[in-house]
Amino acid sequence: MNKSFSVFVCVIFLTFSLLIFDNTSAQSDGQDDCPNIEGNSTNDRVGCLDTDGDGWSNPDENWTVSDGADAFENDKTQWKDLDKDGFGDNSTIGANNIDYWPEDRLRHNPVLLIACDPSSNTITISEKSSFFCKVTNPMDSISVNVRIEWIPLEGISSEWDSREVTLQPNGEQGHLTMFSVQNTGEELGLSGGEIKIWVQNQQSPSAIAKLPIYVISEHPVEGSDLQEDVSKAFSFSRMHDGVEQVANKIEQSSGIFLPTWSIYTFLIVMFSLSLKKPSKIFRGKLTQEAPKKRIIEKDPEYGEPPKYYVKKSQNIETTKEMNNLTPDEFDYVPKRLR
Repeated sequence: MNKSFSVFVCVIFLTFSLLIFDNTSAQSDGQDDCPNIEGNSTNDRVGCLDTDGDGWSNPDENWTVSDGADAFENDKTQWKDLDKDGFGDNSTIGANNIDYWPEDRLRHNPVLLIACDPSSNTITISEKSSFFCKVTNPMDSISVNVRIEWIPLEGISSEWDSREVTLQPNGEQGHLTMFSVQNTGEELGLSGGEIKIWVQNQQSPSAIAKLPIYVISEHPVEGSDLQEDVSKAFSFSRMHDGVEQVANKIEQSSGIFLPTWSIYTFLIVMFSLSLKKPSKIFRGKLTQEAPKKRIIEKDPEYGEPPKYYVKKSQNIETTKEMNNLTPDEFDYVPKRLR
């Protein structure tokens, strides 16, 4: 009995202490912007009416949206509209009625970029093909939660349906995503599909990519296919079948049995001879000496110049005798003295 009474006294004491503390706090704060109205706003004003409970008070005649009142009093996720276009500035993922361009009154919808490679496909029926696509968020400071949908048209089947991904603001890691969509052609003709990018609660897709697919019965023969067909036509198995047919025909006509290896040997020898003979011809032409050119000596245009021999005297007496000769005794008179 005493123990129960002690517990009861402690409970009463704690309750009384809490009441005193709340009363003291209220008196110390003493702030109530709407003393005649019972409200619970805390952000722009204290104690005023807050219908959606987001902390921002409802606008009234004394406090408007321009003063800081809640611009969306019935939407807990929005309270501010800077450009006054009717869409909220809170871009947090999951918020309603987001203005993705809060400072531009002319636009508010999100913008996303999508690119696919190839832009179209040509496949045979029952063949699988893939599109490789990239989605990018070009908006600054805004993250978006997107849903990517692939909607194939009639004649195309695909196991790929949709996926969701969060794209970070432009310039940050994770601002783009890449994926591939695989399809199978089931009916001949032109078909394809659409990729649609949805952002949260938008009523229309933010980006659309139309991807045509042409389904044909078979691919036209190209270089690689033609090479494969030629290799099949001249394959060893076909040649071996021909050799066996020749051996059987010889045996039926002459009664002589020729093994296939003997025919192969004959073919190899003939092939070697066919290569050897042209090689000799070309080798002979290469080793043959070129005919020598006949050089004809031409006669000189001018004759040899005359030769003169001058003998020098060896003794002084002969020189003196020559000096004492008269002009009439000279055999040669210079032209300038004539």
